[in-house]
Amino acid sequence: MDNGTLRKTLAAACLAVVAVPFGVSAQEACSRYTVQPGDTLSSISRTAYGDYNFQRIFNANRDTIGGNPNLIEKGTMLEIPCLDGQVAADAESAEPAAPATAEVVEEAEPATEVAAEVATEPAAPATPAVAPLEKISFITGDDYPPFADEQLSGGGIITQLVRTAMVRANSGADVSIAFVNDWGAHLDTLLPSGAFDATFPWSLPDCSNLGVLTAADAYRCTDFAHSESFYDIVDGYFAMKGSGLEDAKSFDAFRGKRICRPDGHSLAWLSTAGLAEPEITLVRPVTVAECFSALAAGSVDVVHIEVQVAAEALDALGLKNEAIENPNLAHIKTLRVFVHKQNPNADEIIATINSGLAIMRQSGEWYDIVSAGLLEQARKVAPKS
Repeated sequence: MDNGTLRKTLAAACLAVVAVPFGVSAQEACSRYTVQPGDTLSSISRTAYGDYNFQRIFNANRDTIGGNPNLIEKGTMLEIPCLDGQVAADAESAEPAAPATAEVVEEAEPATEVAAEVATEPAAPATPAVAPLEKISFITGDDYPPFADEQLSGGGIITQLVRTAMVRANSGADVSIAFVNDWGAHLDTLLPSGAFDATFPWSLPDCSNLGVLTAADAYRCTDFAHSESFYDIVDGYFAMKGSGLEDAKSFDAFRGKRICRPDGHSLAWLSTAGLAEPEITLVRPVTVAECFSALAAGSVDVVHIEVQVAAEALDALGLKNEAIENPNLAHIKTLRVFVHKQNPNADEIIATINSGLAIMRQSGEWYDIVSAGLLEQARKVAPKS
């Protein structure tokens, strides 16, 4: 694939997330819906179901959408499943409603998962609605491409988004971003001790049912304040071709198996699916590459990892055609900034980050940074001609 083709593909896929004036959509459960400019899967789910959990929409349309839920193309026809996840095959296509008038804009749902007040104020605020902070120190780490890695342009997609969000929020704060590769120490030591103010990019578990989470994942819910989602990721399960696990239809097939999940990565979804020890043998090396090397060597049966992070590791190891993502069991998670609740400025930091993120989504700058980062990754893993 040449650079021109890569750029055109990414640009077309990202059209629907470019910021446009917000309007009222007509998407409903048990129907079909044509993607409009400004739509995201989160906003479509919010209108159809009343919440931002778009997993069922993604599951029903993955063949159409592809592997990245952030990139949906304007004009794409989506199946909006019923509440039980079934698709109404004979449902009428939902036509987009006329643009909202000024009198009803305040009742429309925002097109992105950000504060509703941004949707009602087209002009970007000159200053955030919080007291200015003098200094904010962020921490992230390597080996999480294309999102965070010192070797990537700007430190990766999320690093660039966070840095730019702070500038757009006009906080006036002196912002620093450090890379510390002991990911576990970010939440366990460095933020609670006050050594840093915030860390990224971390996934947020479903905090509505703490009882099914490990202590470490419940800790993410109870002890940290969280920003809005900077990016929605797809966590997948990879197995060797021909193993029978690459096309398993339920998590029962993974029981008794050896599952590799790099250290520092959340175990929330494994726990929710009932895949905790002793039901499985959990293997936790430091890097993603170690997981896939173990898979190729036969010392683990499944690798559980984000699909875009997996792409570079598989390419580097020459396993792109051997380690196969299971298409039936993927799930969605969100990448956010975390601030420890003991931080006296936690609320102000999160409000500032969210303000900057909202401005970027509305202006289209979020799209520019994401598409450039995805293009950089696509060039790396494109087939060699």
